Amino acid sequence: MTEHRQWDEQHPWPPSWLRWVPPALIVATMVLDELTPSRYFFGSLLAASVVLSLFTYPPSGVLAIGAAGCVLLVVTEGLEDYIGPMTIVALTVLATVTVLSASLCVVRRRTESRFRRVQAVAEAVQLALLRPLPERIGSLRLAGFYRAADDEALIGGDLYSVRPTPFGIRAIVGDVKGKGISATQTVATVISSFQEAALLHPSLSQVAERIDVALQLDRDNPPMEPMGDGRPAYMPGDAPGPADEVFATAVLLEFSEDACAVRILDRGHQPLLAVQHGAASVVETDHSLPLGMGDLLPTPPRTVTHTLAPGDILIAYSDGVTEARDGAGTFYPLRERLQGHCAGRAWPISPTGLVTFLEEDVARWAPTLGDDLVAIAFQPAAPSDED
Repeated sequence: MTEHRQWDEQHPWPPSWLRWVPPALIVATMVLDELTPSRYFFGSLLAASVVLSLFTYPPSGVLAIGAAGCVLLVVTEGLEDYIGPMTIVALTVLATVTVLSASLCVVRRRTESRFRRVQAVAEAVQLALLRPLPERIGSLRLAGFYRAADDEALIGGDLYSVRPTPFGIRAIVGDVKGKGISATQTVATVISSFQEAALLHPSLSQVAERIDVALQLDRDNPPMEPMGDGRPAYMPGDAPGPADEVFATAVLLEFSEDACAVRILDRGHQPLLAVQHGAASVVETDHSLPLGMGDLLPTPPRTVTHTLAPGDILIAYSDGVTEARDGAGTFYPLRERLQGHCAGRAWPISPTGLVTFLEEDVARWAPTLGDDLVAIAFQPAAPSDED
């Protein structure tokens, strides 16, 4: 569950106490009318009660609040044996406000219903593309977290996928051009292409080539046709960049059966970090052009093999982590923070513990995100671990 969803559950809007404000204003109007001279008029409080009721009541409730206010005006003025022009004006205004508020309440409820449906679709898309990571696949333990820069979005421009294949456990962690909703289609292209190619092709280079082809097809055939109702495929201000900017930085991983050896294909992504007994070091790879630019490569990029001892942790992440800024504009020092957290702790540290620290530490460092971010930790299981 995302942080903004947790906040919504802990701080619902509108708050429950707001339901009591409209009837309280009606009672306050009655009390003030009785306690003050007749030259004072408090009918505006009744209009305020109707306006506030549209946030918490159904349309019938809004009409009931307005009707109660009208009855109160007539009764209180009728007790004085005189219904003057001011009362007539107040009744007209209150009736008009009631009708308009009830109409707005209908619109509000329809909008909320539509938003809930759209949010349900977004959740389904996220679960289909970015599936929750298991704690363990074979001899590989793993954990990760994902946060979209847009608080109202569940998925952004970062991506990951891990799956067992006949060639070993394969994974991809990447970052497509752009962020937010406009990047979702490219994310879908990369993940779907990876999941298919990872099962069919014996080498990571061939998997990357298949993703290259898929992105090049997206680049050559941009989805800019209008929707069925005549609207453009993208909302204004949310359209992707030029067609030739459809690409993704990514690192592709292939773990051996015992997970103590990992083959790495780096396509322009952030350097991997290896955490070993409290020390975090950069994993040397053959850096290459991003996915989607394979046609510009003079030679295929080289796959590098890195050895992991049981308990070592390999961390793949996006630039949203290292580019998260604090209030002073300082970038998040990932390597130093990891080393500071691991120093003096009993070894080995679990991937879940390390990722939990990282997620909470980045949130403390940069409460407001400027980019999507993802981090996945991989660890060979110790021989003593039970299957």
